[in-house]
Amino acid sequence: MMEIYTNCDALVGDELELVRDVTIAVDRGKIAGIEEGRRDAGVDLAGGLVMPAFINAHTHIGDTAAKELGIGLPVEAAVKPPDGLKHRLLQAMSREELYRSIRQGLKEMMRSGVAAFGDFREGGLDGIRVLREASRDLPIRPVILGRPMADSKSGFKVTQRELEIIAAEADGFGISSIDAFTPVVFRAIRKIAGDKVFAIHISESPREAAMSVEKYGATEVRRAFEFEPDLMVHLTHATDEDIEELKIRRQPIVCCPRTNLLLGDGIPPLHKFYESGIPVAFGSDNMMFSSPDMFREIDMASRATRGATREPSSITAEYALRAATISGAKALKLDAELGSLKPGKAATFLVLDRGKDWCAFSRNELSSIVHRAGPADIRWYVYAGEPVIEDGVFLYENI
Repeated sequence: MMEIYTNCDALVGDELELVRDVTIAVDRGKIAGIEEGRRDAGVDLAGGLVMPAFINAHTHIGDTAAKELGIGLPVEAAVKPPDGLKHRLLQAMSREELYRSIRQGLKEMMRSGVAAFGDFREGGLDGIRVLREASRDLPIRPVILGRPMADSKSGFKVTQRELEIIAAEADGFGISSIDAFTPVVFRAIRKIAGDKVFAIHISESPREAAMSVEKYGATEVRRAFEFEPDLMVHLTHATDEDIEELKIRRQPIVCCPRTNLLLGDGIPPLHKFYESGIPVAFGSDNMMFSSPDMFREIDMASRATRGATREPSSITAEYALRAATISGAKALKLDAELGSLKPGKAATFLVLDRGKDWCAFSRNELSSIVHRAGPADIRWYVYAGEPVIEDGVFLYENI
């Protein structure tokens, strides 16, 4: 049955073009058409602003049970395997505790308009399975990036069989660092991953970035190029030479400004990525340190970049919003379905209430989304044609 959403404006296509007074037709969970003009019948969106639902391109959702646990610690002490604070906590948790904490994290993401997320999943095969079970039948798409047990717990050796099982059950690999394994293992991961996502944490800590140059005579970014990852995460300390090569290679990357700032690691050179035309995606990263609220992520990224460079034109609101939508979908290989509003894609979108404070007297609504809006401003959230938030009411409160 065709569903009609009318009386709204919409940010259409990958470039988020603002189209006034449109009607969106939905058929079997997909956008059948976006046409100008209103219809008398259908769901009246009361002049709301429709935008693509968010894609959170990098998370550690299993750490929901450890909120604020590592505040004040450097990243190595807080989260580095195998003996970081979070790994000790995760290893002490029961499977049921982990499941419940993941469900809480999923609820927080859905409530804030996140349609899909890329999760670096610790815990080997069981870690993959518990996230798969926790998200089953919920209106959210996990991209589960598993890792062998040797990447998060001492006393284990990587085997070909384990890598093959992870590739079969997960959506790819999410490796803790370029120093986690030998080149032989990384080449095996690249081969086994095939068309799935092969992602690595790269150049997050200033100390590890400096150590890479001192020990190997090359940045972490350049060392990672050898293994051709589909996705590099963080790049907080990418050099100008790294950025030039990233541009040439058209390398997908994810940055996590809020968590990098809280951990004292610095801020990614987003202004240089922007100048180079590199389509950065954003992730909220570790649930220990940051909520999965992408409104907060884009606001912080925009403000911190302008402040750090002392140049108000060093990044744009459009670039930041694309980083949390279509660029994230491309990074996770989901852009055929998600990340922008186009006929044929999944009918997955947010409707922001223009009657709220974020929009009052706004002279640039896209900038207002980035710098003022929040989850409380979502009046409707539709995922693959089904409501998640309906007229301001979140429908999954009791999961």
